[in-house]
Amino acid sequence: MGRIRGIVMAMVLALLAAGPTPTALAKGKKAAAPKATPKAVNACGCYTDASGKCFCGRKGKCECPGECEPKGCEEKRARQIAKDIAAETKKAAEVDRKARQSEKERANRPDDESKPKPKPADKGDGTTAQ
Repeated sequence: MGRIRGIVMAMVLALLAAGPTPTALAKGKKAAAPKATPKAVNACGCYTDASGKCFCGRKGKCECPGECEPKGCEEKRARQIAKDIAAETKKAAEVDRKARQSEKERANRPDDESKPKPKPADKGDGTTAQ
């Protein structure tokens, strides 16, 4: 009986030395593992990792100038600014053209039309004859 007790004790010690079973280990990891901190996602749907690299989701938006944002946002913004500048230039050219056209029309008018016409005087001298 002493020999069996020695074998059982050796097996128990071997099991203890080997560590917990994989299922117990997996359960223990879930409980003991530190929770991953949620990544701070900005309004564009992007976040930066510890090294400063930018990662964005598929539905990222271009609403974060100067921050981490999807690729191509800076180019889109530059194209939009170019369109706005072209539209403002076109408006200014149109206003200038109209001003030159009206100035040209005023210059081409005869002098009679440019001066206001005097009002015709009443046909009476102010007294009513009855």
